Amino acid sequence: KSIRHGNFKVREEVDRRRPIDSSVMAFEYLRSMAAMALVGLEYRRAHPDDDDSTKANLSCLYLGFGAGSLPRFMASLIPKSQHVAIELDEGVVSAAHQCRLLKHSLSSDTDPIELQVGDALTYKRPANSDPFDIVFVDIFDDGNILPPEFYSAEFLDSVVYQNHLGGRSSGIVIHNFHTGGKALGSQLADAIKNYRSVFSTTLTVESVDSRHTGGNTILLATNKRRLDASSETLSWRLAGAMAQQLSAVNFDVIARTTHKLWLS
Repeated sequence: KSIRHGNFKVREEVDRRRPIDSSVMAFEYLRSMAAMALVGLEYRRAHPDDDDSTKANLSCLYLGFGAGSLPRFMASLIPKSQHVAIELDEGVVSAAHQCRLLKHSLSSDTDPIELQVGDALTYKRPANSDPFDIVFVDIFDDGNILPPEFYSAEFLDSVVYQNHLGGRSSGIVIHNFHTGGKALGSQLADAIKNYRSVFSTTLTVESVDSRHTGGNTILLATNKRRLDASSETLSWRLAGAMAQQLSAVNFDVIARTTHKLWLS
C-alpha cells in the first residue's frame, strides 16, 4: 500500500516494528509551512491579546492530509497537541492506516491525529469543541490545481475565520500555493486580495527551493495585529529566532519564514 505525494510515494514498511520518523520532513515547502506556524505561534505569545486562547493544549486543523507529513511533524514537535485532518480521498485514509502513518510514536497509547474522510470545503467544527489555533490549507485537485472555492472571501470569512478559528483574532491560517506562470500568479493575487478582506495581516514567503519557473508560496493570515511596519518585521524575525530555539527543529526556521517575505 502507498500514498502518492507529488513525485514521491509513502510506502508501507517491510519491517513493521520500525516506526516512521515524524521528525523527518522530506518536502521543502512543508518545512516552510511548519516554520511559519511555529513563528506565528511565537509572535502570538509575544504579543498577547484579550481574546487569546487560554486552553491548555494547542489544536490544529488540516484541510487536506496528503501523506500526513505535516500533522505528524507538528504532533511530534508540540507535546499534548491535538490534530484533525480532513481528507476527501477514502483511498488515502485507508492507506494512511495501513502504512501506519497515524502513529508518531510507538509509546503513544492514543494518537493525537484524528483523520476524517470528508469534504474540507464543507467541514464544520463541532459545536461543542474549542476553536482551532491553526488551520493549514494544502489542497489541490487531480489536475494539481487549487480549487478557487478554497480561497473565496466567503469561505475564508464564514468557514475558516468564524467557524474553524471561532472568530478569534489570535487564530492563524497557513495556506500553500503553487507558483510559476501567469495563471498561478493571478490565482495567488486573487487569494491574497480575498485574505486581506478578512484578515488584518496577510504575509507570504517562498519556499527556499522555489524558482521563477515554479515552486511554492506559503501564506500566513491572522487578525492578531497589523504586521506591516519595519519594526513589526523585526519582531517577526525575533519571533523566528525564539521559535528556532524553543522548537529545536533541524532546519533553519528564520530562513524559511523570511525568504522573499512580502507583507501585503
